[in-house]
Amino acid sequence: MPASSSKSRTFNVKYTGRNGFAERPTTSAQKREVHQHALDVIRHCGVRLPSVETIMNTDWTKPEPETSASVQKEIDDLRKRHGVLLSKLYDLNASAYLDDVEDRYRSRNEVLDEDPREWMKRELRDNPQASDVDYTQDEVERMIETSNAQKELYAKTYPYPFSPTAPTPAHLPSISRHNYNYCKQLIELQRKLLRVKKEEQIKQQREQERLRQEMYNRRRREEEARRQAQSEKDRLEKKFPTTIEEFNSKPKDFQNLIARFLDAGTLQEKHLKANNWTPEEVAPLKKIYNKDDKFRSHIIAMVMNMPKSTSSDPRRRNG
Repeated sequence: MPASSSKSRTFNVKYTGRNGFAERPTTSAQKREVHQHALDVIRHCGVRLPSVETIMNTDWTKPEPETSASVQKEIDDLRKRHGVLLSKLYDLNASAYLDDVEDRYRSRNEVLDEDPREWMKRELRDNPQASDVDYTQDEVERMIETSNAQKELYAKTYPYPFSPTAPTPAHLPSISRHNYNYCKQLIELQRKLLRVKKEEQIKQQREQERLRQEMYNRRRREEEARRQAQSEKDRLEKKFPTTIEEFNSKPKDFQNLIARFLDAGTLQEKHLKANNWTPEEVAPLKKIYNKDDKFRSHIIAMVMNMPKSTSSDPRRRNG
């Protein structure tokens, strides 16, 4: 296989703004190149059709949503397919190269590789009496011309599929076209991957914000529920009892306050105003106090044993 040229390939300004892969072929070589590329696609880039069962069981109106993972898988699959394709093409080109090298070797006239004047001298030296060693000048010139033509032919031509413009597999037009199509697809997929990742990042940020807001709202609801429960508890604790059971459930300070009110006699009106109680609110327990001797005795005993310092309203004292 011919060695790669050490001369660097520089960009020609006349090709600025042009894409040779997208232009219509004009020369015979370009048409053969496009034809070979099409054959490669047909032979080696076929897509396996899904089974009938898959076709029937798939809802084609609802494609799978694109995610960064699915797009990355597309990129990985593309790279894998391209690697397999290049491997096949390199193998085919290597086989064609070896066949052509063998054909060139068998078709080459080794006699013409040597300068005719050299073997003429050797022939004359080995057999000076031979009558057929005397060639005319025209014959010698034609033999020299033929020898040089063969040397030039093999020096300027390359075994198939190589050429002066494609001396290595990396420069083969068919390989270049496949690489161009691969890079074109890869760039589009990379752009799609960046777009999908950005969309996923935005969606993730929105979801995090939604969860934070939901957590904040839940915490506020819990705090409001606790506040309302505490408020209701405080309200019930400060509510004037209507039964003996409710009276017994009240805090001790509140019981003392109620006991002083019930035992106040004509001064009950003063207690009502001082504690913001209404006559309707205190009426049920007053009725029990007046009728239930046991409860009344209990209240009187509480008042008699009550220290003077506890006679004030604990609610107003805390305020």
